[in-house]
Amino acid sequence: MAKRKALSFDEKLKIIQQYDEKKGVTNKQQFANEIGIPVSTLKTLLKKREEIESSAFSGISKRRRVRKGKNEDLEEVLYQWFQQARGNNLPINGPIMTEKANEIAKGLGINDFSGSAGWLDRFRKRYGIKYRQISGEAEAVDDDSIAPWIENLLPNLLKDYAPEDVYNADEFGLFFKLMPDKSLVLKDEKCHGGKLSKDRLTVLACSNWTGSDKLKLMVIGKSKSPRCFKNVRTFPCNYKAQNRAWMTGCLFTEWVQQLDRKFGKGKRKVLLFVDNCPAHPKGIPLKNIKLEYFPPNSTSKLQPLDQGVIKVLKQKYRKKLVQRYLREIESGEDSSCKINVLDAIHYVSAAWDEIAPDVIRNCFRKAHFESKSNENDLNVADFLDIEFEEQYPGYCSVDDDLPITETLEIQDMIDMAKDGEFEVDNEEEEEDEPPQLPSFISACDSVSVLRQALSSTENSEAMLRELNRIESFIIRNFRKPTSYDGGKQLLMENFLTKK
Repeated sequence: MAKRKALSFDEKLKIIQQYDEKKGVTNKQQFANEIGIPVSTLKTLLKKREEIESSAFSGISKRRRVRKGKNEDLEEVLYQWFQQARGNNLPINGPIMTEKANEIAKGLGINDFSGSAGWLDRFRKRYGIKYRQISGEAEAVDDDSIAPWIENLLPNLLKDYAPEDVYNADEFGLFFKLMPDKSLVLKDEKCHGGKLSKDRLTVLACSNWTGSDKLKLMVIGKSKSPRCFKNVRTFPCNYKAQNRAWMTGCLFTEWVQQLDRKFGKGKRKVLLFVDNCPAHPKGIPLKNIKLEYFPPNSTSKLQPLDQGVIKVLKQKYRKKLVQRYLREIESGEDSSCKINVLDAIHYVSAAWDEIAPDVIRNCFRKAHFESKSNENDLNVADFLDIEFEEQYPGYCSVDDDLPITETLEIQDMIDMAKDGEFEVDNEEEEEDEPPQLPSFISACDSVSVLRQALSSTENSEAMLRELNRIESFIIRNFRKPTSYDGGKQLLMENFLTKK
């Protein structure tokens, strides 16, 4: 039997990473035996991976356990506030921490909290907090303030990398159910929780400079197990859950480390740019990715995906919603256009696939990744459907200011601590029952209908070849039915003779 021993957070994180690399090759028992720990310890580490990752990147990675203070909720809220303030580049010192702690104690109804110097010292040690000199909030972006980055820092960062190995990742918020008639109503509303949070997603997009490698999107929803996911085995994107559908440091860390392993398998070294927000922790251990951060409050001019890629993506997504709505009207079906999370991730992934490399290259160029402009450069407007913009003014930009990270007021944090909302919502969303899975026969019939439609359309030869591949895939891999023809399973030869 493997001997039990106390593990530091660094060691725990390393075990989780090693297990991820061997997942699918070895089972938990074999892996635990290989590294000399009980399998029960391994299962506990995997269950608490988010907590371990958070602790490992908060300055306490060498410690074996975090001792909890007397007022755990108070300290959790204070630490959340501190991380957010640090991410926003705000100066923090001892008196400010104590004053904020007293404010939180009052909000939580804690009457015996003193906020002494001794408590503050213990709190800092528990959470690995060190004070540093931090500059104040940056002024609005202007050309003079970003000139040093453009002229000196960026060229120095890029010199050792080919354009194919330079990436940018950026998040955006999306009201995924929103139809044009509701966009003006929501224009000035905040989405910090409540009903609107159930109707939103956060999407992380990432592409390289040439647009030749658009990575699979990461979509963050509120519910871990929406009902619409029932029986679904394949997703077009990576889906994660967070109680307010926001990006967090843990989720970003998990994503970028998985990407790091992917590039490692391809023996690639890449440069990845992200913005300087609280959900993008610094100091993440990576082997194949060099993670660089844009200067604070400058992404509107320096981040490539912010130069038009996301705008084009959101317009394509919303066009798909409108097209679906119009189809439902024309078919005489229920025209309420009820969009669920599964619909949304398929539509947004399809919209991402449709963005041409030219759009991405032009936006990298606009963000000063090339020193010389090209006479063939196109503006963002050249990639947008202007007629759609004019027909539905404000529709595509209604959620441009939707928060995508944990930017909370102190009262929000207190309320979350009281309600236990720092945890992920594992409950199913309250929505309509998921549609029944199609039968094997109806799936094949649908292919036949598509073939007829394509055959009557000019220049569809390539699409017909793709459809043939889809039909073959369905025949080989579609789930085997158990209730065809009065409960008797229909064999392929029976199906063919019936046809």
